[in-house]
Amino acid sequence: MKKLIWSLAMLALAAGAAHAQDKAALEKALIANEHKVADALMKKDKATVTAMIDPAGWSADANGFMPNSDFFAALDQLVIKSYKITETKVLWVDASTAIVGYKWTGAGTFAGKPFPSTVYASTVWTKKGTNWVAVFHQETEAAKK
Repeated sequence: MKKLIWSLAMLALAAGAAHAQDKAALEKALIANEHKVADALMKKDKATVTAMIDPAGWSADANGFMPNSDFFAALDQLVIKSYKITETKVLWVDASTAIVGYKWTGAGTFAGKPFPSTVYASTVWTKKGTNWVAVFHQETEAAKK
């Protein structure tokens, strides 16, 4: 009986370790997705942007809410000259939904107006079928120091 309990305990530990590795790999992939979207926006690669962002979703920033479909239509008005993503964090909602938060610094304009050089951003990623897609994105300008 002791051997059975010991074996079950070891299996549970191994399963827990495998789950943690899977979760860590998914977190890396989701953070990489943020970089892929940012790179695609910078390059005006609409095919990648629309493949990774749910058209039925929304975004929010200091200008208010915007449906992703409206954002897609206005991509030609977006100019990103440089960017860096740091301080990444991942918060799991459930096995198929995670929030990726980070600090974004960079330079660019939208509709001819410069956007803040430093924001704290978060994106809600959800798994639809076999793909992870961004369904909501928000940006909050960092406090001026």
